[in-house]
Amino acid sequence: MVAVRALNTHDGKDFVMTIQTVTLSQLVPCKANPRKLFDAAALEGLAASIRTDGLLHNLVVRPSRGKSFAIVSGERRFRALKLLEERGQLPDGFTVPVEVRTALSKEDSLRLSTVENLQRADLAPLEQTAALTKLVKDGEALDDLVAQTGLSATTIKRRLALNGLCKEAKAALEAKRLSLAQAEALTLGSDEDQRGLLEGIARGRSLDADDIKESLLNDRPCVAEALFPVERYTGTITTDLFAEGESSYFDDGEQFILLQQEAVKALADHHRASAPWVEVTQEWRIPDWQYEAAPEGKSGGVLINLSPRGSVEIREGLVKRTVKSSTAKRLADNPLAPRKPKAAYTVPLRRMLAHHKSIAVQEVLLASPRIVKDIAAIRSFMALEPHSCIAALARADDPQGAYRVLETQARQFAGKLGLAPAADADVWSVFPPERFDPVALYQAIKGFSDHDLDQFQTLLTALSFGQKDCERFDTKDSLFNVIAQDLKIAMRTHWRPDRSFFEKRSREQLLVVAKECGFSEGRSCLGSYKKSELVSGLTQFFVAAQSAAAPSPAQEKARAWLPEVMLFPAVDPDAMQDAQEPFDTEAEAAGESADDEGDDSCGDDAFDEDAFDPEALDEEGGIREAA
Repeated sequence: MVAVRALNTHDGKDFVMTIQTVTLSQLVPCKANPRKLFDAAALEGLAASIRTDGLLHNLVVRPSRGKSFAIVSGERRFRALKLLEERGQLPDGFTVPVEVRTALSKEDSLRLSTVENLQRADLAPLEQTAALTKLVKDGEALDDLVAQTGLSATTIKRRLALNGLCKEAKAALEAKRLSLAQAEALTLGSDEDQRGLLEGIARGRSLDADDIKESLLNDRPCVAEALFPVERYTGTITTDLFAEGESSYFDDGEQFILLQQEAVKALADHHRASAPWVEVTQEWRIPDWQYEAAPEGKSGGVLINLSPRGSVEIREGLVKRTVKSSTAKRLADNPLAPRKPKAAYTVPLRRMLAHHKSIAVQEVLLASPRIVKDIAAIRSFMALEPHSCIAALARADDPQGAYRVLETQARQFAGKLGLAPAADADVWSVFPPERFDPVALYQAIKGFSDHDLDQFQTLLTALSFGQKDCERFDTKDSLFNVIAQDLKIAMRTHWRPDRSFFEKRSREQLLVVAKECGFSEGRSCLGSYKKSELVSGLTQFFVAAQSAAAPSPAQEKARAWLPEVMLFPAVDPDAMQDAQEPFDTEAEAAGESADDEGDDSCGDDAFDEDAFDPEALDEEGGIREAA
């Protein structure tokens, strides 16, 4: 062991560093390490390098609990060693040379770990952001961060600016669905702006960093180009940390140009007091090729150029060359400059006019109820999210009548809208469709009769309405239950207990149902039925009861039977059971064992599952007696 006393130059405190060897099992990762992602391929390469050439750089650690050491710097090397150990490529008790630093606070450990990671090029951008943010919050100055990390001030500012990304943009950057350049450009916009651009990218819109910046900055002029005092500008300003010199931009380009023109006019007047001539041009670049420097001892004129984007160039001490004005005009513009003419209306003016047009349409809509209904139907259809019952029952073997009514109406309106599902798909694959053409949708709905339009809007509302949490019994006076009560819905007329219902109940529960619904009447050996026999018998019993023209008393009982959970609001049987005395656990266990075995008390009269024939049921769903 070698002990060395060193000076911690960061805060002036002394710390003791010792070089020693410890076993790999004594090392533990530090939870505060800013690096959270470790590239598997890179670890494989590092492991191969260590196996070939050994550990070229010592790990930096600090004493932890017991005989363990927390890693301050070198977790990647530690992980590579663990990889070799897991593969049996290291000898038992393998030792690692480490630098043990004592009298090191947790804050110092985090700072050293952060700086060590920041000096590596493979640290993820958001990890750099988090690490730098922590250091700044701990009081580190920008110059100190530059000296410690080796990163430029601009890079540090760019990384810190990533704090301005919305959570969706951070997730996209971390998942590499967004490049670093795109992410940096997005920080110029609000969360809403960022989400809008992210949605466009997700839909396949090609937007590089420059496209994003152009979209967010909208060709706004740079503050540094202003000839007028910035205090005269009354609009907002956006700062772009990713432009050279951390440029700031005027958001109101129209106001900037007006102020710039006034400043150029004042500047020209100032020069006219002493110069033989002053000329103001408005080209993309100053046409200085038309002029030359005035001879020594002779005063020259002044050329001022105000470009279409507002930048100003000044040339003094010039004399004019003899050039035809027509030629000069044709050659003055830069051939590389964009040929896009200046917009007839600025963005603020377009926005203002759009607001007036919108309010005018809104006013006329007040007197156009039919078109308002068309718009409401379009918006409802575009926002439609059918209740989960639709998809669930669409997969059922027997979704029953209520589903078929909704499905039939949806299919009818899909046809009216020109939406045709594939041959092997149901109507819900196109109702609603994945993509909308609002204008085409409006043209179709505009042709609906008033009755069809009302029915269409009613269907859309009905499809999205239902019980909120379908995995719990709705036992409260919820909106769903209150509306169902107002509609006077009786589930007996909309639902029939079927095989899927009975198969999800235990044998003991089915025996209770059999007694309550009339199925047990005339069956002295019901206790001998196995669960599968009860399921088949009850299913067919309820079918026969519902279809009977002249139902028997037992069938009338079946028609009236309804589980308490199908009421509005539902009655939770488990809650009722909890309020009663607890079950006899021994009896309950005995009942469970009878589920499969049945009750043999009926001797030779016991029900034979192998001999069960559904065709042998009588008109009430019971088993015909032998002659």
